[in-house]
Amino acid sequence: MPLTAAMVRFVDVAELIRSRSIADEALRELCEDYRLARETLARMKKQKPRRTAEIAEYTSLAADLENEIIQHLLGSEEPSAE
Repeated sequence: MPLTAAMVRFVDVAELIRSRSIADEALRELCEDYRLARETLARMKKQKPRRTAEIAEYTSLAADLENEIIQHLLGSEEPSAE
């Protein structure tokens, strides 16, 4: 299920993710991208030899997608500048 990884990561808002995703295609796509990034990252971490640069890239991608999901749930398309 495309939403599972995001719902597991954001347990406190899992029900919100589920309910909002029914009508929110962009949220579903973000959650699917997050799931794919996490699955790829897990696979890469098990491979020998370790591909350090790619692992770092997918770790960053997963973190960026987490931020995008939260920003989307908060109703903002643009992540806030920190």
